[in-house]
Amino acid sequence: MMYRKTFVVNPPSPPGYVSNKDSMGGFGQLYPTGATLFPPLDLIYLASYLVEKKYSVELLESLALDLDKDRLLARIGANTEPALVVVRTSAPTVDWDLSICAAIKERAPRSRIAIYGAVAASVKNRVQKEPSVDYIIVGDPEPIVEALLNGVTPGATAALNVLNQTESTLAGLSFQSAGEWVDSPAKPFTRDLDSIPFPKWELLPYQRYKLPKSSAHSEVPFLPMLTSRGCPIGCHYCPYPVGQGLPWRSRSARNVLDEIEHLVRDLGIQYIVFRDPMFSLNQKRVIEICDGIKARGLKFSWRCETRIDFLNPPTLTAMAEAGCEGLNFGVESSDIEIQKNVGRKPIAPEQILERFALCRKLGIKTFAFFIIGLPGDTIETTMNTIEFAINMNPTWIQFTAASPFIGTKLRDWAVAQGLVADDDYAYINSHSVMIGNENLSKEQVRSLYRFARFFQVFLLNRKGILKEDRPSKLHRMAKSMVDALSNRLARVIFALGRFWFDRGYPGRSRLVRA
Repeated sequence: MMYRKTFVVNPPSPPGYVSNKDSMGGFGQLYPTGATLFPPLDLIYLASYLVEKKYSVELLESLALDLDKDRLLARIGANTEPALVVVRTSAPTVDWDLSICAAIKERAPRSRIAIYGAVAASVKNRVQKEPSVDYIIVGDPEPIVEALLNGVTPGATAALNVLNQTESTLAGLSFQSAGEWVDSPAKPFTRDLDSIPFPKWELLPYQRYKLPKSSAHSEVPFLPMLTSRGCPIGCHYCPYPVGQGLPWRSRSARNVLDEIEHLVRDLGIQYIVFRDPMFSLNQKRVIEICDGIKARGLKFSWRCETRIDFLNPPTLTAMAEAGCEGLNFGVESSDIEIQKNVGRKPIAPEQILERFALCRKLGIKTFAFFIIGLPGDTIETTMNTIEFAINMNPTWIQFTAASPFIGTKLRDWAVAQGLVADDDYAYINSHSVMIGNENLSKEQVRSLYRFARFFQVFLLNRKGILKEDRPSKLHRMAKSMVDALSNRLARVIFALGRFWFDRGYPGRSRLVRA
């Protein structure tokens, strides 16, 4: 079957939520209505690749286009000619996205529907129960979608022969044949990232993507970029190795700079969010990028995510001079043994404090992530982590609950411990407590998490009040005073809370301490 039209679709958010499918390594999260709109990068990459190859493509990114279910169906229309509809899914939206697929098939029965996303390999059993879905794509979708558009249509009588003959093209594709699903071997991730066309943001009203004032100096248009893929660390709780693989693949500094220049000069972008799992794994490359930003006279602000132990002072200095205003760090736990237990390469607390102090000196805002309820966590380790977070004094802080993402080693551990059902795939976000651990019940983790969140929301982040930077000297003085006051208050309330938790919940048994 040859397709006359291809639709690349990010479905509307489920009712009452804003879906960010790019977060959590592409597994996605749901946020309350009104949250920042964030596009799935792999969606725009796929559409751009197909446009570059001269296929007839319509990109329907429902967030930017403000499409609800009815408007999305109207855009796809009741196609009388065969169309290929490629749908991006995520862990918390699988059921909702499949309902959208069913509605598309009902409206355009001659269409063929393919579904993909970082979570696709882990939820095949669920997807295969939905009769409207024809294909499941695992891994990088571009070569598989191109093969389908070129007329390779597994599912006919000789489906298995076709599959064998085109294994290099169709690896990673599951399809229906004679009422049964047929899987093919996984396809290796793309290694030559410089060969991938730049995202064609012009396909969308990209100006609608704006960072809130709490994340930047003012509400500012932004776009995400990806300069590398994969993470070799392999932390047990992290979905990045599931969706992007362990091998780290990077774009050349020149290729990265060319895209930055396009975004800044051609599209007028003032802020870039680099979405690499490990932006600074190769610090020499980072310095080349920073030197290139200055040499080309590119004026914009940016932030990225990386590990503290892959940032030495010269690299941090180069980043600050090139416009880096924010760094996201996963600290997770202050306890070295808990870091080791979850496959994380340990980072000493002293090194963390040293790098955060240097960031403050260089004027780089810091965003620290922590996880409550990891395997091995007790009342004492959790309290030590919260206290450490307060003492670090980052610009922004975020506590999440240990989430057993399907496909991760943490998930395997949780299933083995009887903490989660083997077929339980869905979640909302990492702010919803899903499990306890071998020391703490789910309810105890929830109470500890709420305690940590109190400091995050009301004292350290202060709901964004007096957190933004302004040139006014009076504003800077007020911000400095409020920062000092809120940190001091946090220390006092923490001491009281620690005493309360140490004595045990009213009417409950003591929490395990060791």
